Amino acid sequence: MRLLSLSSYFRCRHSLLRVPTESWATLGNFSSRRHRSGGSSVKPRLDKSKGNRQTAQPEFFRRPDVEINPSHDIPKVDPDNIPAFFEEQVKEWARLQWLPRRLQSFGIPSDEVRHLLTAFVSAVTAGELSTREGHNKYVLSRFVHHLDSDSEYQTHSIDIIYNTILFTWASEPEQAKRLRSVGLSQDTIYRIQALAQAGDFWFPGEEYPEARQINRKVVMHVGPTNSGKTYNALRALAAARTGAYAGPLRLLAHEIWERLNRGQITPAGVEETEKVSTVDSNSALDVAVVHKDGNSKYARACNMRTGEEQRVVDEAAPLMSCTVEMLNLRRLYEVVVIDEIQMIGDPERGNAWTSAVLGVCAKEVHLCGEETAVPIIQALLKDTGDELIINRYERLSPLRVQETLNEDWSKVQKGDCVVTFSRSNIFKLKRQIEKATPFRCAVVYGRLPPEIRSEQAALFNDPNSGYDVLIGSDAVGMGLNLKIRRVIFEKTAKFTGKREEPLSISQTKQIAGRAGRYGLHGNDPPGGYVTSFVPKYLAHIKKALDAPPQPLTSARIGISPKRYQAFSLALPPNSSTKTILAASYYITRIPVYLRQEDMDNKKLDLICQVIGPRIDAMTANDTATFLLSPIPANDSAASEIVSRFFKAYQERMTVDLWECVGDSPLVANLNAVERLQTEAKTKGITSLMIQQLESLHKATVLYVWASFRRPVAWYSLEDVVALKQRLEVALDWALQAITKSQPEDLEYRTTAKKHGKETDGVVYRRWFEERLVQHKEHPQ
Repeated sequence: MRLLSLSSYFRCRHSLLRVPTESWATLGNFSSRRHRSGGSSVKPRLDKSKGNRQTAQPEFFRRPDVEINPSHDIPKVDPDNIPAFFEEQVKEWARLQWLPRRLQSFGIPSDEVRHLLTAFVSAVTAGELSTREGHNKYVLSRFVHHLDSDSEYQTHSIDIIYNTILFTWASEPEQAKRLRSVGLSQDTIYRIQALAQAGDFWFPGEEYPEARQINRKVVMHVGPTNSGKTYNALRALAAARTGAYAGPLRLLAHEIWERLNRGQITPAGVEETEKVSTVDSNSALDVAVVHKDGNSKYARACNMRTGEEQRVVDEAAPLMSCTVEMLNLRRLYEVVVIDEIQMIGDPERGNAWTSAVLGVCAKEVHLCGEETAVPIIQALLKDTGDELIINRYERLSPLRVQETLNEDWSKVQKGDCVVTFSRSNIFKLKRQIEKATPFRCAVVYGRLPPEIRSEQAALFNDPNSGYDVLIGSDAVGMGLNLKIRRVIFEKTAKFTGKREEPLSISQTKQIAGRAGRYGLHGNDPPGGYVTSFVPKYLAHIKKALDAPPQPLTSARIGISPKRYQAFSLALPPNSSTKTILAASYYITRIPVYLRQEDMDNKKLDLICQVIGPRIDAMTANDTATFLLSPIPANDSAASEIVSRFFKAYQERMTVDLWECVGDSPLVANLNAVERLQTEAKTKGITSLMIQQLESLHKATVLYVWASFRRPVAWYSLEDVVALKQRLEVALDWALQAITKSQPEDLEYRTTAKKHGKETDGVVYRRWFEERLVQHKEHPQ
């Protein structure tokens, strides 16, 4: 296949700008012509061919007229001859139509942009940057880094690489004379140097000076699911004078908090004979290290803090259990446990793990997770002076591959977990399995609130509940105690937002590994089983389970308050929040093992509506706080409620819950579900009603999150907690009310067909969500 030119590649990329995962494009989607919050003066356009409203295309990132088939190959680079690609493609990059306007937004005068680019192109094509020293200084290896991963390659596109190299090169003192000679003013050179200095993250550990003053011992506990890798780490925490647990989920933080306070985790140093013998089967931990009865002499006062909940046992409690994002990096601890360390590479949340690993002030840091994270941790800690110890673990019970079900749901057995990756498919499979077998099915998927996921898991785990089969998404792979005997993959591919892609080796192992959890199956033979519903998927499962761990190639970083402030000072006065973030994204110089965290442009737009007009009155820390808020940007119904919250905050600096949600159709839906529950009319429940309950729950989570950080402005904490509890009760009942006698969403499918819409899976659901929003904006 013919290789695309670089300019054609970028036209192709920008033909897909609506895809939110392409952060290099969406974060460049900036304009500050009218609003300091980054709003564009371009009016929204309606794409009549798709029947939905499109967001405004900012002026200097407008889609090109030429549409190119996105299935074409992206430019390939010879790893043994990177300089050739670098030198040959720079001219095409410099001709990109949006590049001058981006540089102007960074403070480069319009009449000097072309001079800067011309000088840069001349230096690159002359080979001045392709020397051995230049190869390292400008991190040219980025041009081939992650070519085996399409999504990663998009995130760190050629556009970002060239931008970063441009500012690194132009900021060098020895280039000042050349730049002045081609027409750049000294003020412009100073600005370039200030921006490059603001983006210098070459030694990431230096951003955490308090941690660098401690001689830390970092202990990694790595192994597959059900290997007991958390055992020694949690025992060390239970024995510490001061310490913290930081995990990925509120569910896990809550469990550690509860176990420590009850004395259910045996401290390190306690002899085996002193342990309580009864294992607690309700533990969600990687292995059963807690005990049902506990021991009062091991009880430790522990507080809990997550993004949406705080529990204070004692203001002076020596221990803390929290989500990773809430870990206090300024407090001195004796022991800190950071769980699921492989999430350091997560595109959206990985920054929290990177910050925790580099910045936590603890004498002893325990990192628990997959073997895949080892190379990244070694790279991160190379220059920190920390001692690194790696303990490796093997699975405690065997995992065997069984013969496929051959597309026959009657072969489902008690203790099976069927995994699928479409929310609508979960309920379809529930009906099919309940029709083909005598079993009832509990359900678990990502949109469910943690409380409901936990309750559904409890139903499945209870042998007397009547719920003997579990149907779930990949949410079953982390943070839930599940007595799964066998995992059945309905398929081994999932929709990523653009297309269906096979599960990675790590994802397959994480999900399959939930089968046969050690210590939870009584007198049954130890071990678990995994298989597929369709024969053709069994080969992927076998291949993944036999494959060695694939190391993570990068850890994620985000913009810290310190760097946010540095960029805001280096940019022109009154630069928008989006422009500050864009400068960080395009200019920051980082080692090859780091990657910028993905940003959701929808979420960014919503946040900037609030913080943009108030930027002068906010500290960098305040701004960074709002940027981290859990806005459900991909849920239009929830986002509409959140927009009301933010509008009230912007206009009055107070956010009354019921003033914002009282007339919402989502609240009306909650009332309708509660009436059905009171009248025990289970046949009235549809999955669309459940979806609306989930959307309102997301909005309440945002309100609780904000109330912990701005309690004066977001003062309706008691009201929002009560509403959140109502939603969780309604969701629990509604999920149980979905039965095989009720064809899912039949009325909505029929209505969609009348309007000529597709009615398959996600498509018709998105259409109804859009109709809901349109109705609220333009009621009939």
